Amino acid sequence: MPRYSDEWLIDKTMFDYVQGGSCACCTGFLFMPGGTEGLIRSMSEFETDAANAEVSALEKLPWPQDMKDEVWKERVRLRQYCKRNMKNYKSFWEDHGDEYRAWFQDLPKKRLCRFFQLARTEVMEQLQQQKFHMHAAFGTVLCAVTEQVAHFRVTNYPVDGRGAAEIQFENILVFDRRGGFTLRDASEETREKWLLRHQTLGGPKLLERNAKKYNDDDSDDDDDDEEEEKAEEVSGMNPDVPSFRSDRRIIRLLIARAFADTIQEAFIKEEANKIGE
Repeated sequence: MPRYSDEWLIDKTMFDYVQGGSCACCTGFLFMPGGTEGLIRSMSEFETDAANAEVSALEKLPWPQDMKDEVWKERVRLRQYCKRNMKNYKSFWEDHGDEYRAWFQDLPKKRLCRFFQLARTEVMEQLQQQKFHMHAAFGTVLCAVTEQVAHFRVTNYPVDGRGAAEIQFENILVFDRRGGFTLRDASEETREKWLLRHQTLGGPKLLERNAKKYNDDDSDDDDDDEEEEKAEEVSGMNPDVPSFRSDRRIIRLLIARAFADTIQEAFIKEEANKIGE
């Protein structure tokens, strides 16, 4: 089995979870009518086909039933937590957008690189520092997914993101053994892509869905749409293996938020110092 593939992730998480046992400080019960299937269909970033695939994958996933249930509960709960905090990024852009953009574009390369450094372990550590405690099953999954994201290019999987901001950030995010997660360079193009991702952390959506396409029956665009649909069925991914695409998307979101928190704090501190001079 290819290293860092979804098959690898399934086996790794099952072994780690069974070896580690259940969490002694489990989270509260999250009720959703319809059970685990209801939880899956409540995920707003899933298109209908994606939700159906996840429901179908429940039977194929070789995890213990309690692990499956807890992972889906926590996936929903983490998204609820992230949505509550979106207002922080929205208000930052409303208050400082133009000034921040100019300040960011003028940052020297060395200083910019210091802002964009996040060790792999810090992704989970920051959630703990924010008092978001999760069930051991989901913690095991996110730890493995973080490792998968760090080595994502090895998988040869297609891009995970939806929408320009998320896709562009995915393309400029790299992992360095010394610096952890960082941006691929400090070029003007990369800076613009980061600014777009930073701004969209404030919404309107936590994670985008593919836009629906509506065409007239006689439209010449039908062939183009068919090609786009085929592009979604990318080779190299086993349809019989559950995908961890949604988890990779949430990990990259958490990385982007960690970068944004660091750089917002630096910008606001500098602005305050200017006022105090």
